[in-house]
Amino acid sequence: MLEKLKRKVEGAEVYEIRSRETPVRFRAGELESAKSVERAGRALRIIKNGRLGYSTTTDLEDPQSLIENALASAEFGDPAPFRFATKAKPPEVRCFDPAVERLELERMIRMGEEVVDKIRAYNPELHIEVGLSRAVEELSLVTTEGQELRERGTFFALSVEAQRTEEGDILIVYDEAASRSLKEVDHDQVADSLITTLRWCERLARPPTKEMPVLFTPRGAIVLLLPLMVGLSGKSVFLGTSPLKGKLGERAFARDFTLVDDGTVPFAPRSSRFDDEGVPTSKRALIDRGEVRQFLYDLKTAGVAKAESTGNGFKSGLLSGRDFKNPPGIVPTTWTVSPGGESFEQLLSGLKEGLIVDQVLGLGQGNITSGEFSNNVAVGFYVRDGEIFGRVKNTMIAGNSYELLRERLIGLGSEVKWAYGFFRAPPILIDGVGVVSR
Repeated sequence: MLEKLKRKVEGAEVYEIRSRETPVRFRAGELESAKSVERAGRALRIIKNGRLGYSTTTDLEDPQSLIENALASAEFGDPAPFRFATKAKPPEVRCFDPAVERLELERMIRMGEEVVDKIRAYNPELHIEVGLSRAVEELSLVTTEGQELRERGTFFALSVEAQRTEEGDILIVYDEAASRSLKEVDHDQVADSLITTLRWCERLARPPTKEMPVLFTPRGAIVLLLPLMVGLSGKSVFLGTSPLKGKLGERAFARDFTLVDDGTVPFAPRSSRFDDEGVPTSKRALIDRGEVRQFLYDLKTAGVAKAESTGNGFKSGLLSGRDFKNPPGIVPTTWTVSPGGESFEQLLSGLKEGLIVDQVLGLGQGNITSGEFSNNVAVGFYVRDGEIFGRVKNTMIAGNSYELLRERLIGLGSEVKWAYGFFRAPPILIDGVGVVSR
């Protein structure tokens, strides 16, 4: 196919994905579905007369239609200020675990049943939903510039949700774990973690409306990090919408704050030897002790910004897996916030009054581009004199991530934990967060 295209275009890239997935679903504590799904697809990007063309297909036996559609789309495509990936050797990254490939459906069902039984032993009245998924994925990418890459990867994920409905109160608590390695997803540990959160929820409390310290759990830290995912995107910087534009090399955050993007973390859900444009992945400090060190780029954005791709061009969304149907865009790999020196318990014990935030509703509400967030607390706790006083409801938090992480960072926990499959963070204690309760 590439040989045919060489005579018609300035450059071409063929991306192909094949996967076998086994999802298992429990609803209301009972097995609802267990099946296997196979998919295969191919995407073609071309540059013709300086413009991008793009087409996809699930028919791998008909390359001619794929070529014709890409050529037709190039007539109206965006300008292409870049060349496709040239030949480069990617790093060695551990992405494949044979234990995931060998995992039997019956074992997955037993794992789900064990999670349900453990939560029911705590409270048989809870509505419990459990999802498990095992996948084996094969990727290949070839460009007319000489890059030719292949990779096999595995993926295993577990999610658990418990819901309790009472008059005037609906509580939904969620926990999850995901990895490319089977041994790094402990279903008993996920169930125990969710039960611990449920125990904290047994009593209600009403915090006062005012600014106060907030201890964000690793999962709750997404509230602070989501605006940074926009601000550290090379596209936002180039367009001038990022608050970090012009601050490369400057200290824009507290000295204790370090953030790394690393596509090479062993068995991390987003780890890979190369991105979906064939650029090798790497480990890069985006913020180093408060100093802005690097922005993220894919090939297209790097071309217009006169920069180099950082290996962050992926055909996926922030919380979704790779999909050949989507053109690549700038997506973080694994983000890690460096830990501090105090445990969660030590940070908690030092709080005279404050809030713990673990989960929010309406993630992304507020002006993310400027760093503003405004979220209803889904799972959070009022703290008095270093003790969890009770779960909060009808409570909202608000603030600006950039200002809080620069001026109001009190401390970072000593242990990082995974959240949402793409970042690792310690508990983060921030002062001066607006809290509204009714």
